[in-house]
Parts: sequence; C-alpha cells; structure tokens
Amino acid sequence: MNGFSDDDIRWLLELLEEEQLAEIEVESGEAAISVKAATTDQTLGGCAAVTEAAPATADPEQLPDHVMPLLSPIAGTFYDAPSPEVKPFAGVGDVVQVGDTVGLIEAMKLYHDVTSPVRGKITEMLVEDQQQVDAEQPLMLIDRNV
Repeated sequence: MNGFSDDDIRWLLELLEEEQLAEIEVESGEAAISVKAATTDQTLGGCAAVTEAAPATADPEQLPDHVMPLLSPIAGTFYDAPSPEVKPFAGVGDVVQVGDTVGLIEAMKLYHDVTSPVRGKITEMLVEDQQQVDAEQPLMLIDRNV
C-alpha cells in the first residue's frame, strides 16, 4: 500500500489520536499517506485512514493532462483565508508548492487545511469564499506546467 506497512498505518492512527491531531501527512520517496481524524462512523480507534492516490477528476477528458482539479477533502464550508481581514491563502495566477495551504474547510466546528498536492499555478477558482462544498468537489484548477 504505497510503501507503508499496516504497522506504519496503525502507528500513525495511534499518534493522531494520542496527540489529538486533525491530520497527519507523511511522504517517503514517491509514497504518500494522509491520515485524518474521523468525522463519520467509519472509524478505527477514533480515527480513519485515508490514503491519497493520483487525483481523480469528474471528467478527465475535459482537462489537459497537465491541469488537475484540487478536490475538497471533506464536506463543509470553504474559506479562502483564515479570516475576512487578511489576504486569501492563494488565488488565480499564484504558484503553489506541494503542501501549501490554499484554503480551509470548516466541518463540525473544526477547520481542515486544504493543501496543494502538486507544484503548479492556480488557473481557476471553482468555488467562492464561504461556499458550501461536498467531499471530493473540485475547488480549483492547478496547471502543473509552470
């Protein structure tokens, strides 16, 4: 499973619960795993394991290979900035790096970072600030040819 053993995943789940973290992301070479606190009944010791593979698009034939949608990790309210008084995390034309925070999703009074899984340039915002979004809903498009 992406280079991570069952013991590795169990250890991450235990760490997530012990430290009361919302999310842990680990990369090792080309393998990556993201473990997030559960918000549904699909729990394992209070936590759910979510592995991230290559992003899936609703209709990949409509986008060039170098453009990918950034999907919402969870259903909730999308925020483009940490507060209304500050500049948004990122916008159209900005170049983002892997792991850069590009927004927040509020769900059940918890805020979850939306981070870029790739380096690229944001070409289009598909949702507005404070808009309700579904899990896996495209939030923005990122062009990896930068």
